[in-house]
Amino acid sequence: MGSRELVCIIDPIHPAGVERIASAHEVIGAAGWRDDPRLAEVSVIVIRTSPLGPAIFGAMPRLKAIVKHGAGVDNIAIPAASAQGVMVANTPGGNNSTAVAEGAVSMMLGLLRRTPSMDALVRENRWDERWGIRLGDLTAATVGLIGFGRIARHVAKICGAGFGADVAAFDPMLSDADIRAAGVRPMDLAGILSRDIVSIHTPLTESTRGLIDTVELGLMKPHAILVNCSRGGIVNEAALAEALRCGQIAGAGIDVFEAEPPAADHPLFGLPNCLLSPHVAGVTEAGMKDMALNVAAVIETISRGEIPATLLNPEVLP
Repeated sequence: MGSRELVCIIDPIHPAGVERIASAHEVIGAAGWRDDPRLAEVSVIVIRTSPLGPAIFGAMPRLKAIVKHGAGVDNIAIPAASAQGVMVANTPGGNNSTAVAEGAVSMMLGLLRRTPSMDALVRENRWDERWGIRLGDLTAATVGLIGFGRIARHVAKICGAGFGADVAAFDPMLSDADIRAAGVRPMDLAGILSRDIVSIHTPLTESTRGLIDTVELGLMKPHAILVNCSRGGIVNEAALAEALRCGQIAGAGIDVFEAEPPAADHPLFGLPNCLLSPHVAGVTEAGMKDMALNVAAVIETISRGEIPATLLNPEVLP
């Protein structure tokens, strides 16, 4: 039996996770948490994508841990949390990895099949334009993955085993042997950028911020498409808009933005060869439920005084 925690859920999570947490702990829900008089007593924060820094948790002297719903932690000020002695743990994997992978592949297919434009032909009585249309194929395409973690490996399986695509990956954190063991061809970044489809699956770090900019987009082929279901900030959005506008690349599928939500005058909004979605690639019923239950499991570990397996800042341990 562990201690009873006061858990502040800043971003909404699946009700199954909330129910699991509330069965053993006191919960401050996502609606109106800022005005809750108990904030100074909070011992655990649950966060998804909202920015989280000392302006929020600095006023929580009893805080033990921040639990990230998901893998990416670029929205959390981890050094400030560590300075306060607060553990930060994430919840990678599970159904969320497959959900994001499916989201990325759906972006690929939506762009190759020009789904929004084809829908418009029917609705706008432009049916006869079909005779001049040639859509793209994922089958037998060359696919390049930037990053080769859990999500990218699922994308590789879908594209390779499912569509017969030729899949390659670039990941400086892995050996070529690790990549080959998954049945995927290792390549350098320039090689990946020369493929028909380029899909980004790397976390946002200082080394990956602005990774895809004017020079990198210039290495892509005119018929190629770029998909980003990872993090905004990895792609220079202004450079991407220009590459799409001038036909340097054929299309882009963007689920994540540097600023979320993006400004109303965002340069990608007016481009018909850009498919956009509001950071929902992983927001499926199974994915959200699984992740929320993983969050609850991490909180249970913390309440027992144990160390979460996904602890990201072990320097806080005594």
